[in-house]
Amino acid sequence: MNGTFRQSMSWLHTWSGLVAGWLLFFVFVTGSATYFKDDITRWMKPEMPLPVHAQHPPATMMAELALDYLGRQPEAAHTWEILLPADGRRVGCGPGCGRPLRDYPSELTVSWAGNTERLDSTTGRPLPPLPATRDTEGGDLLDEMHYSLHYMSEETGRIIVAIGTMVAFLAILTGIVVHKKIFKDFFTFRPGKGQRSWLDAHNVFGVMALPFFLMITYSGMVEIGYMPAPLLQAPAIVRAPAGEHAPVLRPAIPMAAVIARSEAVLGVGEIGEIELSHPQGQEPRITVSRRWGTEYPFAGREGSFLSFSAVTGEPLDVEYTFGQPLPHKALWWLVGAHFAWFAGAGLRWLFFCCGLLGCAMIATGQVLWTVKRRERHERHGGNPIGLRLVERMNVGVLVGLPVGVAAYFWANRLLPPGLDGRAGWEAHCLFLTWGWVLLYAALRPVRRAWVETAGLAAAAFGAVPLLNLVTTDRHLGVTIAHGDWALAGVDLSMMALAALFGAIAWKLRRRWAAGGEPGEAAPGRRDAVAEVG
Repeated sequence: MNGTFRQSMSWLHTWSGLVAGWLLFFVFVTGSATYFKDDITRWMKPEMPLPVHAQHPPATMMAELALDYLGRQPEAAHTWEILLPADGRRVGCGPGCGRPLRDYPSELTVSWAGNTERLDSTTGRPLPPLPATRDTEGGDLLDEMHYSLHYMSEETGRIIVAIGTMVAFLAILTGIVVHKKIFKDFFTFRPGKGQRSWLDAHNVFGVMALPFFLMITYSGMVEIGYMPAPLLQAPAIVRAPAGEHAPVLRPAIPMAAVIARSEAVLGVGEIGEIELSHPQGQEPRITVSRRWGTEYPFAGREGSFLSFSAVTGEPLDVEYTFGQPLPHKALWWLVGAHFAWFAGAGLRWLFFCCGLLGCAMIATGQVLWTVKRRERHERHGGNPIGLRLVERMNVGVLVGLPVGVAAYFWANRLLPPGLDGRAGWEAHCLFLTWGWVLLYAALRPVRRAWVETAGLAAAAFGAVPLLNLVTTDRHLGVTIAHGDWALAGVDLSMMALAALFGAIAWKLRRRWAAGGEPGEAAPGRRDAVAEVG
């Protein structure tokens, strides 16, 4: 690592990117999918009825109906929880933390003593149970793999991902130092120039979403709790000591005043959750809030949680604080941006596309490393095993992982609904397929492996909507006609990915059939790419 400071940064950028590149590709692929994890979950449960958007009465009426129902239950409970209906546009963290699916309307729901019931919002009567759905983790599996990998303890997976994220952040910072002409890089792409084209593509993908990459890696380190001290630790919710709780009883006061005061602070129609509790030695209380995760930064504003006496209806002191020091407030903004639970469809699509740009940036960087070294070694008549290993790992990871993801969707439609451990087998299919592509790439000539696996990925993604058509009644002909674009979007995204991989396979096959080399560059231009790597 001798030479100038910029050369040292170039060395660090190259090797940090190479060492963590495959792991980061996995994290970016699964993380990008996580922005639509609820849509994927719903696609993987085709037994669920299509969404029907109903009109609901005012919040006060629904709260009174819910309290009437809870007051009739024989079980003693330390808390009652009421979730008001939502249209699916602002639902927060989703089913992973007990909230409704995004882009899917929810009903008035009450929970007490380990029980949960959906109620008719106009009569307060229990609704019939939803139809049984197949056993699947849906989008939550991709979300879990994003931050804790798979086939290992969550703690081990989080540590590995945290280390990889730190390396990614380092690679981004050193990349900014190396590519000091960032604005020029944004507008520079020279196709058909061999190594220079790969470098241009790597720069363009890196610069196009640079603010997103900085935000997502830094906030990822914050969220996962591995920020160096003293900057510090992930913000922690500080609550008043819980102590013992007495059983909750139906409040004697009318809810109208509580709802009116809450809406005056949170906004009309913003109330999502109402919780009743009775801490021992204190008066019973009613806590009103938005749905967890719908705020940005979530639960970070003053007055996010409003507490009232369940005896008098008067406001109580706020019992929740979320880190008043400025650094903690800033961290809540970052963590909220990372999850994007608050975001609408437009912002989530933007983040999803930025995530795909991150995948492309990592992939072009990995390929550039091999292209440059293959040319160098070919000039000297060498073909080191390390280079061959990286080339085949690139095929097996950069194309094999997407093929594995497509297999995950295939498994959801083809595995028997009654299969024991079905959700686990869906995940096994993903990794078995991925492992098979890794092995295939190791045994085939590298060029053929690129073309054949890219073609396989195109076929695998392209067949998903067809499988959906022949195995369910939630295909594009139904979902588009119903206006259910969230569900249709999954099928359409599969078709777009099929077109992308098909174009890659066609381009590579055409180029190599014409005699082009993966690292081909005009003799006079070979030194032009020496500035990186």
